Amino acid sequence: MKILLSNDDGIFAKGIETLAMTLIERGHDVYVVAPDEDASGTGHGLTINKPLRYRKYKINGTFFGYMVNGKPADCVKLARWEIFRDIEFDFMISGINRGANLGVDLFYSGTFGAASEAALLGIRSIALSLSEPFDHGKNYLTAAVFAADFIEKIKDFQFPRYKLLNINVPNVKSEELKGYKFTIQGDRNYKENFDKRFDPNGHEYFWITGNAVEYSSNYHSDYYVLKDNYVSITPVALDLTDEKFGLQIEKELDK
Repeated sequence: MKILLSNDDGIFAKGIETLAMTLIERGHDVYVVAPDEDASGTGHGLTINKPLRYRKYKINGTFFGYMVNGKPADCVKLARWEIFRDIEFDFMISGINRGANLGVDLFYSGTFGAASEAALLGIRSIALSLSEPFDHGKNYLTAAVFAADFIEKIKDFQFPRYKLLNINVPNVKSEELKGYKFTIQGDRNYKENFDKRFDPNGHEYFWITGNAVEYSSNYHSDYYVLKDNYVSITPVALDLTDEKFGLQIEKELDK
């Protein structure tokens, strides 16, 4: 299969390298187009106020892919319409992200942004993340092997229009995984703080910080399934229309 890879941690990240090598070992044709620096938290943003450039990136002297001076969604667009415009991809995988993408993370995540851009372009896509904590190492191979096995199982299944999968893998060895479950997007949010500092000229600036807060006790959510050492697979729709909500407002206006 022909598989496009991108991420938001940058083309230098261990996650995307591990995923690419695993897929190549399985006999797939892998095409990498990723940011030239960490682009975490950029969501589905696009670069419109500066020119985009891409150049080759090598690992130990061997060509690995193309690095782009833009955001994850930029990378997917460039890959589809310019760099590999003559290639019809079977799948696009964004990741392996360093850290889980749960709950509201999907609105901020560049990993999910790249995958959702691919879905909008009609490519079957997956956002793939490895959960915390990283105290005892980063088991990227666990996530890579799971993804390689998973796409083989669904290779003949065509995703509905504007649908994609958000997959989170526990940070454990493969033999410690209990399996996988299809989940709902949880309620994990953040209690945010702004760390105020001052530059040498006395002007204030801020670093945004925060702690994750899980409000839901729904054991079918991505958060709880992941905690129990199951891979969380959340099906996501990019059509944001809420007809029920609209009908409720319409009913209110008709009073």
